[in-house]
Amino acid sequence: MNSDLFTNVVLTERLNPHFLHMQTHQSAEPAKKMAEAVFRVFPNPDGNFIEQFQTTGYNSRIYELYLFSYLYYSGFSVNRDFGQPDFIIKRNGLSVVIEATTVNPIQLTPTKPTRGIHEMSGDEFQERLSDELPIRFGSPLFSKLNKRYWELPHCRNLPIVLAIEAFFEEGSLYFSDSSLAQYLYGLKHFPDWIEDGKLVVKASTIEGHTWNAKIIPSNFFNQPDTEHISAVLFSNSGTYAKFQRMGYQAGYHRGNLTFIRKGTCYNFEPNATKPLPFSYNLDEPPFIEKWGQGLMVLHNPNALHPIPRDYFPDAAESYLEKGLVKTDLPSFYPYMSQTLCVSYNLDDQSPIESITKYEYYSFKPAKNPAVDLISSDKEWYADKDRIILGALLLDTVDNDWVYIILGRDEKGVFRWIEGEVSIKDRDKARENLVQKMKSILITGQRVFPQ
Repeated sequence: MNSDLFTNVVLTERLNPHFLHMQTHQSAEPAKKMAEAVFRVFPNPDGNFIEQFQTTGYNSRIYELYLFSYLYYSGFSVNRDFGQPDFIIKRNGLSVVIEATTVNPIQLTPTKPTRGIHEMSGDEFQERLSDELPIRFGSPLFSKLNKRYWELPHCRNLPIVLAIEAFFEEGSLYFSDSSLAQYLYGLKHFPDWIEDGKLVVKASTIEGHTWNAKIIPSNFFNQPDTEHISAVLFSNSGTYAKFQRMGYQAGYHRGNLTFIRKGTCYNFEPNATKPLPFSYNLDEPPFIEKWGQGLMVLHNPNALHPIPRDYFPDAAESYLEKGLVKTDLPSFYPYMSQTLCVSYNLDDQSPIESITKYEYYSFKPAKNPAVDLISSDKEWYADKDRIILGALLLDTVDNDWVYIILGRDEKGVFRWIEGEVSIKDRDKARENLVQKMKSILITGQRVFPQ
């Protein structure tokens, strides 16, 4: 079976446009290489995984790959020896079953046109949160409930978690976990203020949800057989953008991309009722992003096999306490975000070519700690035979450009052999670097004694 995610297994006209962008566009390199790295350790993908990833099942499959990434990099052991469910995981001596599902367009077709999220009034938005979204979540969750995984021999007496993400329209990832929580617990929370101005959160019971003539009961966790579901795992970031950011953070880029992430996050001010906006450049992030960032665990208060609240690292956790849904949050919890990319073309500089940061550092080049204090490397180069390496650095003190060239010494370690400082223009610094690397190659020297 073909094990390469990005080698076509179908005709080009059948390829999903999102997959095609990820496969071919230079700005998608971080996401593509990150997905490839994850897929290399992804155990036992079923026979149609790649075909679906490339065509009609792109969203579902990238979400499944995201879930595995979270589990793998968070230290879980992951068992995929069975055809169903998707994962049996183990951490701290506890095994848990996870089955993934997604909210897709075909599961609920509106009888009237639905306006985009940016065109909706406040009342329209609230109506979608209170009724449409719960109904959309309810359909795939009940479909998975009816599979009765708890009756399978390898799932008996194990906690079962349903993992879900919404892909029903272009703007579905803007919606946070609040609608899902309303549906799962059958409670709607609202703010109230007591005499001293202190915010108090209260809740009212939701009996059902109605949208486009469809009616479903609320409080999923109180429906028959749901005691077998220990929790629901929600994320709106199991997407291409997540793989972009994680790939960039891992060094799967050539310095030709600039990423800006912006969105809204939880506001920890005691009386806050609205989220905080945030924005940052991935070159200067305020934190190291984890795969679990943005993940929410919603615990079933009626579960036969409850899961400890600290079982899923880096995730937020919601649970029922004294008639209210309480939530434990990490220090940064995004509700939604966009990752914007600006890219520029890198010329073919044969015999010198651009390489990724990840590849450059895989050669373990000797570094001068003092240089790291006053500069930041931005682009990386090598000849096709990897005899010499080059890097373009921004001098953060003088705000100009530097390049360095490294060659292998007698022990095979890449060390400094050439360089230039105080170059005012980035393009000029790149040009000088490439020309100097070419001139070194022409000499035929392969070892550079130190």
